[in-house]
Amino acid sequence: MSHVAASDVEYLVFTANQHRYGVAHHHVVSIIDVPEHTEMPGMPPEVRGVIVHQGKSIPLFDLRVCFGERPRLLEIQDLVQTLMQRKQDHINWLAQLKSEVLSAKPITVQTNPDLCAFGQWYNRFTTDNLNLRAHMQFFDAPHRQIHHIAEETAALLLTGETEEAKNLIHITEKGALIRLLELFDGLATQIHTYLLEYAIIIGVNDIRFAVATDKINFFGSLHPIEQLVPDEVQNRYDFIHSVGHNKNDEKNTGKPILLLDMERFVGKHPFLT
Repeated sequence: MSHVAASDVEYLVFTANQHRYGVAHHHVVSIIDVPEHTEMPGMPPEVRGVIVHQGKSIPLFDLRVCFGERPRLLEIQDLVQTLMQRKQDHINWLAQLKSEVLSAKPITVQTNPDLCAFGQWYNRFTTDNLNLRAHMQFFDAPHRQIHHIAEETAALLLTGETEEAKNLIHITEKGALIRLLELFDGLATQIHTYLLEYAIIIGVNDIRFAVATDKINFFGSLHPIEQLVPDEVQNRYDFIHSVGHNKNDEKNTGKPILLLDMERFVGKHPFLT
């Protein structure tokens, strides 16, 4: 436990994997964008590597891994891979539609944009990153336009307007499809910027290390602070010493803030001392 009374302490509150944590202000040295790191052999899995801060090499902890969760780096890789798969899906979709039109076969491609693999994923996707959420909205109109092409094509074939149907496919290849593919490529490029991590430089006496986190929430006082930590948390992570709440949330409806005991955290990682 810290010797500083809880009521006298301000906390840096931050988010990792949608969980909120707090570190007492006297342990916060600085906050920076996560820099390039160098992997170090023999380190525990929660240590991503070492970074250089103020001319000194210090370990960078992945807080998600500390709590038994997937690293954000893997989450980003999975998201980019999903987007590239869905991009290829729509290339294949239009190729199949074109083949069916040229061979005068019935149109069998998915015409409902909400039922294709991307549409289902898109409708379920959530993020607390405002920039990423805004960018995702750009997909809706061109994605629906692409699938509507199949309905228009089928209608043209029914009335014997085969050449018009072929021309519509050609126009789609050079227009709507290109715009949709550019959105996929652009988002994959921007994700690394939108999902930027922060490194909180922590100081415990003369020991320095960094923890990577997803989002910085606020810096200030907490109230109330409850010393009783849920058993499922305390039994697994004994460096959580109490639970705080945002004093501006009068009814405590927000997510609880798990307060970290950094002295105990250091004690669990002897290589720091």
